[in-house]
Amino acid sequence: MLPKELELEDLLLGLLSSLLLDDEDGLESSLLSEEQDKISIVANAKMAARDNELRKLNNIIGKYTNFFYYITLVPYILLLSSVFLLLSCASNAHREAASQYDYDIPSEENLSYSKSSYLTGAAPKRYGSGGRAAMPMPAAMSMNMEAQALADEAGYGGVGDGMVVAGSAPARMVNYTGSITMQSAEPEALIDTVAAWAKAKGSSITNRRNSFISLQIPVAEFKNFFNQILKLGRVTSKNISASDITEAYADNAARLSIAESTLARLHQLLAAAKTEQEKIALLKEIQRVSEQIEQRKLEEKELLRLAAFSTINLWVSNIPAVIPYRANIKAFEWFSSLPNNSINGKALKLSIPKDFIETADTKYEWSTASALNAKFKAFEKKNEPQGTTNFWAEAMLEFFKSQYAAELKTEENFSLVRLQNFGTEPEVHYIALLKKPDEKTLRIAVAYFPNTEVEKKNSEAVLEVLRRVK
Repeated sequence: MLPKELELEDLLLGLLSSLLLDDEDGLESSLLSEEQDKISIVANAKMAARDNELRKLNNIIGKYTNFFYYITLVPYILLLSSVFLLLSCASNAHREAASQYDYDIPSEENLSYSKSSYLTGAAPKRYGSGGRAAMPMPAAMSMNMEAQALADEAGYGGVGDGMVVAGSAPARMVNYTGSITMQSAEPEALIDTVAAWAKAKGSSITNRRNSFISLQIPVAEFKNFFNQILKLGRVTSKNISASDITEAYADNAARLSIAESTLARLHQLLAAAKTEQEKIALLKEIQRVSEQIEQRKLEEKELLRLAAFSTINLWVSNIPAVIPYRANIKAFEWFSSLPNNSINGKALKLSIPKDFIETADTKYEWSTASALNAKFKAFEKKNEPQGTTNFWAEAMLEFFKSQYAAELKTEENFSLVRLQNFGTEPEVHYIALLKKPDEKTLRIAVAYFPNTEVEKKNSEAVLEVLRRVK
């Protein structure tokens, strides 16, 4: 065979071998791909089955978890149910008991009572004479009919005899307050008399100051004691008010009973508690209810005190036995401007009192003031018509007697008229006439104190300046 033919044959054999090898590789690749697909399908199926099993397990665990959670809530649910049941039973018992109340009501038809400040939101109700009331005693008008009966006796409005004593649970509990304003030539002596009467009747003095006294009188003595005071002086005003506190007392008693029942039940639950969490919760609730009980007991005590004692407030002002004729004399008209610090004259400069500062220093005014609002001024004016220092001091005392509680004090260097307003917080004025040898001019110093407490703190400094004047 020729060389060329041999080369061609080798070439054809090589091509044929190459084709055969390619077919084998393709077949192997195809078989491998099919095996991989089968493996992937099986793996996916196993994973899906495992996921289903896990979901079922989670559902079972969730159900049991919720079950145990609700089990832990059972004690608290039982506790709340017991409390609500006790409240409901006590409320029903209170309503049933209230429907059986007996009241000793006077024979007048349709008596009505004013509601105490302890009560809010209840509508007024009316009652006939005798019998039973369907609810606790009502609240209606600003003063009850019994109060009006005493008022008629005293000439304005007051209280009757249906009064209560401490320590009892009366059918009707009424608190009375009487106020009297009167005039007397000797206010302090009158108040001393009233205070002595009060002590003799077992009453107490709750406040006394500056011609004012406040008394706590047993209810049974209120009517007679009030009318007895009216005879001691010239009455300028009088009043009696009454407040029914029966509903307040009944409501507080019901709430106290409920709280005490609740506390007893909480102690029972505490004794039966198993876990520390339950015990802590119950102890907190016991503390809260115990505080409520203490508050209710204090309110009960105060209501009983109000029902057992009445209040009388007495103000007494000074009245001169004879109105001085000199009050209308023209030469004394300038006196009226002195308490108002309205001064018409030449400024007189004195030493500045201790704890005061100078507020004015001009030809027509010299004045000082303290941090407590006390004021001190001085001035000069002509002694016309001419009179001695003692004369002018006596004239001022008589002039102001009908308007103030007035008194005259005399020292070596000056004569001083002290004036005090009537009221619970009286203002105080000093008018000092400084003694001078020639008597041609009057030297006058005026001090103002907004109340008696400021007078106590600042008056000595003012008096010390007056004593040093030459």
